[in-house]
Amino acid sequence: MFLQILMAVSFLIAGYQDFKDRAVSDIVWIPAIFGVVLAFFFTPSQDLFLLLRIGIIGAVAFGVTWYGLLGQADGIAFVLLVAQVSAMELFPLLVSIAGVALLAIGILYLTGRAGKDKTITIRQFKAEARWIPKTVIIGGEKKEVDKNVNISREEVEKVTDETAMVVVQYGVPNIEYIAAGYMVYLVYLAVFQTKFLLSLP
Repeated sequence: MFLQILMAVSFLIAGYQDFKDRAVSDIVWIPAIFGVVLAFFFTPSQDLFLLLRIGIIGAVAFGVTWYGLLGQADGIAFVLLVAQVSAMELFPLLVSIAGVALLAIGILYLTGRAGKDKTITIRQFKAEARWIPKTVIIGGEKKEVDKNVNISREEVEKVTDETAMVVVQYGVPNIEYIAAGYMVYLVYLAVFQTKFLLSLP
């Protein structure tokens, strides 16, 4: 059960940072990584399968992050999620996270906060980390920004013209949803699968 506790610590801190700043420090993953190392130590019979799973998802997460479709923290989070020791844990865990994410994203779309372009001032953009930039407008001229979400914000923050405008979309806080889904999963185990939860490393 140490792995689940350490994962929960990492995901709770990461979720809070994502909510507050839309940026997650690499340091917050240390408890979860330590938990994965402990899991390897306590369940050596599953090492090969676990390494294979981490390797495949790690490669996919790296590729998706490299092309800027997800933030770096999102990629790390997905790799840590599949580092659960038992394959039996993965399905209910992923269902829990998907359920939370679909509900939250659905609400964002229904309320018009996500999926639509919005034009804001450069000052507002720099003050609020929740925006993903698409275009910068300086002196009436539009300039597309890098499509990579890991680069585009830094690119726009270099703009010094205070009259500039930025076309943005709402940045969906994926880590928040993963953290919330993970907590729902742990509560489900605690209530309905207590023996199984206590048997986990």
